[in-house]
Amino acid sequence: MRFMRKLHRWLSLIICIQVLIWLVSGLYFSWVGHQSLAAHDYFQPVPKKAIGSVFYPENALTERFDSIESLEIRSVAGTAQYVVTTTDTNKHYVNALTGEDWKTSVPMAAALARQSYNGPGVVEEVRAVTGSDEIVGWHKAGFKVTFSDDIATRAYIDAASGEVVDHRNSRWWLSDWMFRLHFMDYSGERDFNSLLNIVAATAALWFSLSGLILLSRSLKRRQLF
Repeated sequence: MRFMRKLHRWLSLIICIQVLIWLVSGLYFSWVGHQSLAAHDYFQPVPKKAIGSVFYPENALTERFDSIESLEIRSVAGTAQYVVTTTDTNKHYVNALTGEDWKTSVPMAAALARQSYNGPGVVEEVRAVTGSDEIVGWHKAGFKVTFSDDIATRAYIDAASGEVVDHRNSRWWLSDWMFRLHFMDYSGERDFNSLLNIVAATAALWFSLSGLILLSRSLKRRQLF
């Protein structure tokens, strides 16, 4: 019982520290706001445009891809693009003018980044990348487009689809660490079912149960302290 009491006290200290972290990070979330937390200070959705010329017929796609589940046509930087989703949930992107697999060029990446940006800066650099540590779960080939503004906004463009993956900026690192601390996800993978969370939940459960046991014993002895 003495060991249980000692362990209970140490766990109370650890839990108290985590509660303080939750309070500080929660206050930070409230103070900064959703836009800055998501690094969307200068972000805007890419406006939808009318579909341009289409020369590659849809029936050619049915011969080219097996088990098509859905077919969509859209405009990407002024060029028509087919988005073919097959039954295995894979997506294929095809240039609707030429029928070739979609390829995003450097000028197109810069144009797409500008369309997703409403800040005061201009494009400073366009660099080819393969994934980024700043974007959770994105490991594909693409482009990092940097703007010359006060927070060094960076737009990431996926090369295979021509989609704007997300924005990041110089303030993102602090928000990222606040998320890690708040959700006890130090890997940065946004995995709330990590081993650390499972251990923490088990420890918190044990802390509660041991507290009830110690309280009941103290009540029986009529001695709370």
